[in-house]
Amino acid sequence: MNALIVDDEHLALLHFKNMLERTNAFQSITAFQDPIEALEHAAILAIDAVFLDIEMPGINGIELAEAIQAQNENVQVVFITAYNEFAIKAFELNAIDYLLKPVIYKRLETTVERIRTNNKLRAPAENTEAHYFIQCFGSLQFYQTLNSVKTNIQVKWRTSKAREIYAFLLQNQGRVVSKDLLIDLFWPNYDVSKASTQLYSTIYQIRKLIGQVPFGQSIEKTETGYILRFSGVKIDVVEWERSLKEAPPLNTSTLHQHMDMLMSYENHYFMEYGYLWAEPEKTRLAQLWIGKAYELIDFFMNEMNYSQAMDICLQVEKIEPFDHKIMQYKMQIFNKNGKVEDAIKEYQRYKQMKDQIN
Repeated sequence: MNALIVDDEHLALLHFKNMLERTNAFQSITAFQDPIEALEHAAILAIDAVFLDIEMPGINGIELAEAIQAQNENVQVVFITAYNEFAIKAFELNAIDYLLKPVIYKRLETTVERIRTNNKLRAPAENTEAHYFIQCFGSLQFYQTLNSVKTNIQVKWRTSKAREIYAFLLQNQGRVVSKDLLIDLFWPNYDVSKASTQLYSTIYQIRKLIGQVPFGQSIEKTETGYILRFSGVKIDVVEWERSLKEAPPLNTSTLHQHMDMLMSYENHYFMEYGYLWAEPEKTRLAQLWIGKAYELIDFFMNEMNYSQAMDICLQVEKIEPFDHKIMQYKMQIFNKNGKVEDAIKEYQRYKQMKDQIN
C-alpha cells in the first residue's frame, strides 16, 4: 500500500512518518507540509491511504480530503486532530478513522489494521455486479450500487395509494397480508365489492411497476391475501437493525463502528409520508437509534470528552429536536464546561417543552 501524510508542522510530520514506517504496512510513504503540493502530487491516484492534519492554514484537512477524494474515490482518509469536535465531520466524509494528537502508536496500529482490512476487501478489483437496496428511512426509494457508485432507480407510482400499499407489504415481507386487512386499512368506507375492485386494481399497478425494477420481487396471491417476496436486494432498516444486534461492545477500538450505526440513521421510518400504520415500527426503530445515541454520549462523558458528546447531542437534535434526555445531557455538558448561561437556556427550553406536554 501507498500512504500520503500532510501536516504543516515539520516536527509533527517527521514524527508521524516515523511512527507509520514502524508499522511496516506501506511500500511508500510520502509527506508534505503544504496541502496544495500534496493535492498536486503526481501519484495521487496510486495512494491507498491519506493521513491529514485538520488544522492547517489556507486549506484545512477536511477541504483537502474532499479535493483528494474527488480525484481518487477509493482513497482511505484518516484525520489527525487535537480537537474532538471535528470527529463527526470526519465520519460524514466517510473517513475510515481519526486520530487524536498526540498520536499513540498502539492506537495508530489499530487504524492501520483497519486500512489493511479494507484494502483486502477492495482487492478483487472492479466489482461489476450491481447490488440493490430499498430505502425506508425517510422515504421509499430504490437504489443500485455499481463499482461503489450509488444511483437512484427512478420509479413513478401511479397513485400514492399504490406506494402506500407496497410499503405496507414491504413491512410485512414474506408474510401473508390478508385481503380483509388491506381493505379495512385502505378502503374503510367502501362497500366490500367496490373495495375489492380497488384492491385488485392497485395490486395490478404495483406488479406492473415492480416488474420494471431490476431486482427480483413478486407479489404472490394466496387464498386469503398477498405476499411480497424479494431476491437479490437489501432493505436499509433490516440491515441497520442487524448491524445493531451484531455489534461488538462499545469501546475505543469499536467506536468507529458504533458511530457509523448512529450516523447511518438519517431519518425516521417512512417519516416523509406519516403513515399511521407505520407508527409502531417507526417508534420501535427510533428507540433503538436514540438508545445508541445515549450509549455513545455516556461513553464520551465517562471519557470526559464533552465536545464529542455535545456533537452527538446536536446530531440527534436534527431528527429529534425535543428529546428530553438529550436536553438533560446538554445541560450537564454546559455545566461541565462552565457555560452556565447556556445551561439555563437549555433548561428553559426543557421546561417549556414539559409544560406543552402537560
